[in-house]
Amino acid sequence: MSALDLTMTLSSPSARPKFCRVAVDGSRLTTSTWAEGRRPRENTQDFASSTAAEAGFAEYRRKKLREGFAYVADPARAVRGDVVLDLRAPHRCTGGFDLSPDGSTLVVASFRDSTNHAELYLIDVATNSRQLIHTESGLVGGQKPLPHAVLFDAAAERIAYMLNGETRLLDVPSGQSRTLATYVQYKDSRFNPFRVRPQWDAERRRLLVFDSGDTARVLDRDAEPVFATSTVRGSADCWAAGLSPSGRLLALCFTSGSAYDAGNPRVVEVEVWDVDRGQLACRLPVDNRPDTIGLDPTDTLLIAGSEHLDGPAAYDPETGELLWYCPDPHRSERWARCHGWAYSPDGKTLAVGGRGETLIVDAATRRHDPAFMRRDEQGGTGRTDLIRFSSDQTLVASGGDNGRIVVRKL
Repeated sequence: MSALDLTMTLSSPSARPKFCRVAVDGSRLTTSTWAEGRRPRENTQDFASSTAAEAGFAEYRRKKLREGFAYVADPARAVRGDVVLDLRAPHRCTGGFDLSPDGSTLVVASFRDSTNHAELYLIDVATNSRQLIHTESGLVGGQKPLPHAVLFDAAAERIAYMLNGETRLLDVPSGQSRTLATYVQYKDSRFNPFRVRPQWDAERRRLLVFDSGDTARVLDRDAEPVFATSTVRGSADCWAAGLSPSGRLLALCFTSGSAYDAGNPRVVEVEVWDVDRGQLACRLPVDNRPDTIGLDPTDTLLIAGSEHLDGPAAYDPETGELLWYCPDPHRSERWARCHGWAYSPDGKTLAVGGRGETLIVDAATRRHDPAFMRRDEQGGTGRTDLIRFSSDQTLVASGGDNGRIVVRKL
């Protein structure tokens, strides 16, 4: 995909595809629009400089992304690092997205302000064809139904999604949903839905959810309980949580006090629980409050992103010793910018969501893959806090706070 010559597609299951093209040649901007089987309608505009024309290119692309157009490319012809899908999620993408295990479909959870509806969309990665499959209206926990997470199961036939403090499971073929866990913040639990959200293990066999009574639960793929623990720790709040890729360990981070009040200093502590045995494996204090927390694929390292949005870094779960951190690709003495991170299914690759970009590094050496260091000068995915791999590790999808989702070839 050339930054100065771009063709985008708008597809739906019920209408013929539409296309648009935008290109810059010196200080001239050319745009074309057409429907499948029709002749293009072309417009040109001359700017005072090539820089101004490039700004016009960026604005036209943003406009078309908002209208539902997307850049689509054939993954079979793409090389490592190439973009195969670049889109903007429908409406406000407050609930994020997930990539199906086979990499063929995105599920996106959005909120429509005009109707106060939460909506789930399926988007075909190969065509950008979009289908609204589920709508939620009415109050949830006394509030608008704001989605916070959406997750495919292993077969991509059921979708777990979180509305405010309620986690539900949607059966896609039947359209029926049921509640797995529910709480109302400050009434029957102190969980913050912006901080702790449901998540699967790597094989999507176990699902971490948060329930009333400040209870963290692990469910099996049939939504039957495997493990539960209270997160009540005096005045401390459960600040972050993570299920290990194996599903055998659960990390819980607790924080209390203040970083600015000497009379009530901040205390941060991490607990690691053995899910199969139902026992606390270890407890350790940490210096910085983690923004995100989890374990590595070997179940031997505690992985955390700093509250200063740096990292991620690995710690010894018994001593809390810092073992390594992911370096900035340009200044290795600094930590990388990190809004989110994820391991590939085989554990050999670590993806780090930065500002507008996703870095791919070797999990063992933390060496950056140069194919993923090409910055998008038009803002990319913003603060990139969500990353998903296909199970065959041929695709990686990233999304952030500006609503854009980008799928790249691995």
